[in-house]
Amino acid sequence: MVSQADAVFQEALQLPEEVRMDLVERLIISMPGYRDIEEEQVEIARQRLSEMRSGEVAGVPGDLVLARVQASLDARRNS
Repeated sequence: MVSQADAVFQEALQLPEEVRMDLVERLIISMPGYRDIEEEQVEIARQRLSEMRSGEVAGVPGDLVLARVQASLDARRNS
């Protein structure tokens, strides 16, 4: 028997990618506690920016970060 969540998921997969991304964002924001998590993430980002500006830590170029993420995803897919 297909659950209601499975049926909605299958229907959502038929939507254009942009609409699916909008739906995902709306669902995440609707979760209890989201605002607390968002505030915590903003505070962490501010702290990291302060550390970078002070020279306490060095940044990593975005293209290198993306390459590392892609390599990690590829490794997980292949294992």
